[in-house]
Amino acid sequence: AREFGVTATQVSNAATPSGFQRMVTELLDPQPIEDNGYMKFGRDQEGPISLWVKSEFDIMPNEWLIRHEEHRTHLATPDGLSLPHNLIAEIKTTGKDWGESAIPIQYRRQVQWQLHVTGADRCLFAWMLRVDIDGGFVPGWFGPKWLWMDGDEEMIESLSVVADKLWDEVKGSAE
Repeated sequence: AREFGVTATQVSNAATPSGFQRMVTELLDPQPIEDNGYMKFGRDQEGPISLWVKSEFDIMPNEWLIRHEEHRTHLATPDGLSLPHNLIAEIKTTGKDWGESAIPIQYRRQVQWQLHVTGADRCLFAWMLRVDIDGGFVPGWFGPKWLWMDGDEEMIESLSVVADKLWDEVKGSAE
């Protein structure tokens, strides 16, 4: 299904001129991504964190790929989705504590795209610190840190333009 539109990660990566060209290349000639310890730690932590999010905020774990109601090539898979669909969650792991004002721009873009696609009002952004102990990763805290992120219409509009341009470029090259 992801071959029929632009995801949050893709539009976030394509939001800069160099990132746009890199995404076009990756979408036209996808290459397998080699698994690593960072990715494994993230996968291992996502389940427990999503259960914590469900317990604390009543946002269910989610693996559904969602299409925007009107813009059918705008796709997203938030990590959590409330039953009334007014709240979403995004879960990350990191090697450093971001703090409330230091969430990396690529993740803020992903959240804005997910809010746009789902029509949700807010996103619970949760992150877990990753600590290296004797060559293996373990959680750095007893539980994740979190904050609420609201929609940014200006960023969403900008990302919509990027996504449509990216889709046109990839779709046009494939024909």
